[in-house]
Amino acid sequence: MNAPDDFPQARVLHSIEAEQAVLGGLLLDNDAIDRISGLDAAHFYRDDHRVIYGAIVRLVSANKPADVLTVFEQLQVEGRAERVGGLSYLNAVAQNTPSAANIARYAEIVRDRALLRDTAATARKVLELVETPGPMKGAEIVDKAQGLLGQLTQVGVQRGPKMLYDLMTDFVERVDERYHSRVEPGVPTGIGSLDRALNGGFHDGNLIIVAGRPSMGKTALTTDIGLNMADAGRSVLLDSMEMSDQELVARAAANRGGIHLSALLSGRLGDGDWPRLTHAIQLMGDMRFAIDDTPAMTLLEVRTKAKAHKRKFGLDALIVDYLGLMSGGEEKMRTQQIGAYSRGLKSLAKELNIPVIALAQLSRKNEERPDKKPILSDLRDSGDIEQDADVVIFVHRPEMYDPNNDELKGYAELLIRKNRNGALCDVPLLYRGAVTKFDEWTGPLPMLSHGPAVRKRGIAADL
Repeated sequence: MNAPDDFPQARVLHSIEAEQAVLGGLLLDNDAIDRISGLDAAHFYRDDHRVIYGAIVRLVSANKPADVLTVFEQLQVEGRAERVGGLSYLNAVAQNTPSAANIARYAEIVRDRALLRDTAATARKVLELVETPGPMKGAEIVDKAQGLLGQLTQVGVQRGPKMLYDLMTDFVERVDERYHSRVEPGVPTGIGSLDRALNGGFHDGNLIIVAGRPSMGKTALTTDIGLNMADAGRSVLLDSMEMSDQELVARAAANRGGIHLSALLSGRLGDGDWPRLTHAIQLMGDMRFAIDDTPAMTLLEVRTKAKAHKRKFGLDALIVDYLGLMSGGEEKMRTQQIGAYSRGLKSLAKELNIPVIALAQLSRKNEERPDKKPILSDLRDSGDIEQDADVVIFVHRPEMYDPNNDELKGYAELLIRKNRNGALCDVPLLYRGAVTKFDEWTGPLPMLSHGPAVRKRGIAADL
């Protein structure tokens, strides 16, 4: 039975005419090869076309002419002349192409059809994953399928070497744009001194580790930063494996409304607190700040949920609280598991092109030192965290070790101990624990029991 005339036809996954036009254009004008950037022999559907294109590219790359005769001779030397139909087919291809004027468009068609064929092949692989019995779970198959489809976006993308002078034009344009807009690159944290220390804030593709001993304010800091980002119109996802979503909502309301967290948790609000709570609710009403309080997430769950969230709502920053509470993985030793999580989060940051902020715990080693300040080797469970991170920030509150020193009340330091694209320094802040918020520190630095809190000259002094 014939299909009706209006029945949609299957999409054609190749264009012989476009492939012949590309080959003919190159045979007529070798310089046209500069106008087909990204075209590869593998993009051609027909084998003989792949062979001819390869021969043309090799001749041109060797600064030799590539016309009908020279290409035929090259193929004869390689023993593949008859494989492509000989001299008669090469002549036909050249004669049926009027000029190389539209070769860029022909090449685009060839690449597009190749992408369609790759997509169809990937779809078959995904179907095979689904239908073939095996140990993979449904979520793992979905993640594998997303990875396979994600690779298709790289078809035709050129990531080869580029000359410095070719890169300078784009670089100067970016510098000029930043100069006139006065906007620094990066995702601002909303804490001015921290943004200046990090050259504009957290940067896309970076893994930022925020670490500290218990009760230092790691979650308060990252939640505060996440709210600042959302308040500026960005989309933030917080994966909280330690606190419930209701606890985090209470912290957010305290932070934005300036209400004591204890009052919100106990329900003992004063008359003046209700207007502030209403104001906080209004502020947060339009924020794209999402909370997922699933406990003990696996790396696969973090990846899958982040990708899905970006597709649905956009995603400018991901916060993972915290590394030590993640689960799963094939590694047997805990240090190896944590290392796998940090590598996976770094990979996710690059894949989604967003900053990923992960919280981590510290060992007690810093408490054995006179100044109590943590160092990189104090990172708990795995040295891979230090290696994988682009930025490592320690949250340090001296008042926790010297509670009788009134000068230290609320004094906090963000110790930047790794920064791939900037200086290392200490950023002094005021921590208002009652409302779980960090503000700029004003005035002189407090005196510590072991000596004054002195910032490194020429680094943090300029913040």
